[in-house]
Amino acid sequence: MNAEPPFPPELAPDWLSFIERQNGANGHEFDLQQLRPGDWLRVVTQHTTYDFRMLSEREATLRTGRDDRPSGLARILGCTFGQSSSIKPDHLFCGGNLKFVFQDGEMTLVTTSIREIHHWSRGDRKET
Repeated sequence: MNAEPPFPPELAPDWLSFIERQNGANGHEFDLQQLRPGDWLRVVTQHTTYDFRMLSEREATLRTGRDDRPSGLARILGCTFGQSSSIKPDHLFCGGNLKFVFQDGEMTLVTTSIREIHHWSRGDRKET
């Protein structure tokens, strides 16, 4: 049984071209492979500041300044392109949406648009 595609082939979105055009077009980009245990990562979105204290390459203790946002152990996945489910793993970029899992992988959260990304290597930032 052959189902018809949702778009005629000539009108189908070319996701690879879209992603390549967006690469670096939204401003600052951060490669998550730079993170080491003990590093701090701050991601500022439209509504919230997320502070990650890295425990391993992707696992971190998360804190925010808001009671209605998660805190505790989190795993950073990468960044989505706008409202789509397409993700650029291992990278964050301004204009994209931070995606991470929480509660031992039971909850996946996608933030509003990233405005700022800050990274401090272990020892560069004093815990407050």
